[in-house]
Amino acid sequence: MGKYLVGMDAGTTGCKVCVFDLEGNLIGSDYREYPCYYPHEGWVEQIPEDMTPALFKTCKEAIRKAQVDPKDIIAVGLSSQGSVIGLLDEEGELIRPFVGWQDLRGSEGEIKWITDQIPREEYYQLTGDPLGMCFSIAKLVWLKHHEPENWNKTAMFSTHQDYFLKQLGADGYYTDFSSASREGMMDINNKCWSKRIHDMLGIPLEKRAELVDEPGKVVGHIPKDVAELTGLAEGTPICVGAHDQNCNTFGSGGVDDGTAVVVMGTFGSCFIVSDEPIRDPKGRLVVKGNHGVGNYTIEAFSNTSASSYRWYRDTFCDIEKFSAELVKTDPYELINAQIADVPPGANGITFLPYLQGASGSKINDKARGVFIGMSLGTKKADMARAVMEGISFEVYDIINAELEAGIKINSIRLTGGAAKSPMWCQMLADIFKLPIQLLSAGETGCLGAALYAGIGVGAYENCRDAAEKAVQLTEVFEPNPEKFAAYDKAYQRFINVYNALDNRIF
Repeated sequence: MGKYLVGMDAGTTGCKVCVFDLEGNLIGSDYREYPCYYPHEGWVEQIPEDMTPALFKTCKEAIRKAQVDPKDIIAVGLSSQGSVIGLLDEEGELIRPFVGWQDLRGSEGEIKWITDQIPREEYYQLTGDPLGMCFSIAKLVWLKHHEPENWNKTAMFSTHQDYFLKQLGADGYYTDFSSASREGMMDINNKCWSKRIHDMLGIPLEKRAELVDEPGKVVGHIPKDVAELTGLAEGTPICVGAHDQNCNTFGSGGVDDGTAVVVMGTFGSCFIVSDEPIRDPKGRLVVKGNHGVGNYTIEAFSNTSASSYRWYRDTFCDIEKFSAELVKTDPYELINAQIADVPPGANGITFLPYLQGASGSKINDKARGVFIGMSLGTKKADMARAVMEGISFEVYDIINAELEAGIKINSIRLTGGAAKSPMWCQMLADIFKLPIQLLSAGETGCLGAALYAGIGVGAYENCRDAAEKAVQLTEVFEPNPEKFAAYDKAYQRFINVYNALDNRIF
C-alpha cells in the first residue's frame, strides 16, 4: 500500500492538480482552464463559480488517472495566486468578483495616496515590497475610494490561499507568509501583518486571515460533501501551502542560499534564495520569507511572461491552432518550429512583453506591449521569435538587477511552460550566460504544495528533508558562447526601445 500526496494549483488561467508519491514522482494529474474577465481597460477579474468547480473536478480526475485509493492520500496542499483580492461578507461569500494580480486599477493616484502617508523608502524597508500596481495594497486603496458600499460590507479581506483552503473545508481563514507578503501589507522582518499599514487603510487585523509560519500546518479535514466533489477521502488533512511562486521555488528544491529558480509560466519571476533579507538600493526587488524554510527569497517578476506567448498564439496563430488539432499536437510545437528557423535577434524585430505593465526591474504601470523593427521582409516567424526573446530579455533584466543589488547566484533552475521547450531552455542559457538546470518534476508548483502537505503530516522532517528526498535535477543546458554577441546586441536593442518609449510615450 503506497502513500501519496496531492498538490493543488489554483492558477491564473487554469487549475492543475497532481498526485505524487513520497519520492516526488508524478502519479497522475489533470488540468482545466477557466476565464479571466476584463470589464474595463486594465481590469482583470475572476469569479469562484468558474474556479472552485474546476478545481474540484480537476482533483477528482487527477485521482482517477493516478489509479490510487483515495484513502492512501495522506494530505493535500494548496498553491495559490498572490495579490488577488477577495472581499468576503459575514457568510464568507464573495461580495464582488476577485480583483486579479494583473489588474492595473491601483496606479498613480493610489500610489500617491500611500506615499503621502508613508514615504516610499520607509514602506519598502517595512514590507520588503516595492510600491507598484501588482501588489494588493494599491488596488485595495482603489476599492476603498471607488466601491465604499462593498468596502463597508467586507468582513474578511481574503487572499486566495485562505479562500480556497476554506472552500476545501478548513476550520477558519489561514494564509502563509509568502501569500500575505503579496498584499504589500506585512511587516516582513517581524513576520506579521503591519498594523500601521492596516490602520492607514482602516482595515482591522481581525478582518485578516491568521498568518501561518509552520510549513504545511493542518487546518482542517476534507468534509463529506467536498470529498464527493474532489474524489479525496473524507477526513483527508488539509494543509497550508504557499503563494504559487514560492511553491515553485520549493518544488524546485530552492532551500539553499544562492539557488535561483526562474519561473516562466502565466507569471514570470526569478526567485533567489538568500540567508539574509537583502534590500535593493534602488528599491526594485521583493524581499519575502521563503515559507517554511527559514530564510528569504529575493525576487522580481513579469506580469505576463509566458502569457505573452499565449497572447501571441491566440491573436496571430489560428492556422497553427487548427493544424495542431488536425495532427493531434500542441500548437506551441508548431510555433516553436517556426522560431527555430530564425537566427538570434529575430532579424531585427524587438518585442516588449509589457502587456499588463512592467513590474520587474522596471516598475511602470503605463508600459505596454510593443513590436518594433518590422519591414516588408519581416515574416511571421520573426515576430514569434521576437516574442520569445522579449519574454527572455525581461527575465534577464531581473537577473541583472538582482546581481547589481549584491545577491549571489550559484545556480539557475527553470520551471514553467518554457522548461518544456529545449529551444527556449537553450535560448535562456545563451542569454543569461549561465547553465539552466531542469527538474524531473515539471509541475513544481503542485509538487511544492504537496511537499508542504507532507511536512504537515510528518512524512518529511522539514523543508530541506523534503527537497532532498523528492526533488531531482535531470538535465543541464550549457550556454553557447557563439550566441552571446547576437543576444547581447538584441538585448541592448530591447533596452534602447524601452528607454526611448519611456521618455516619449509610457
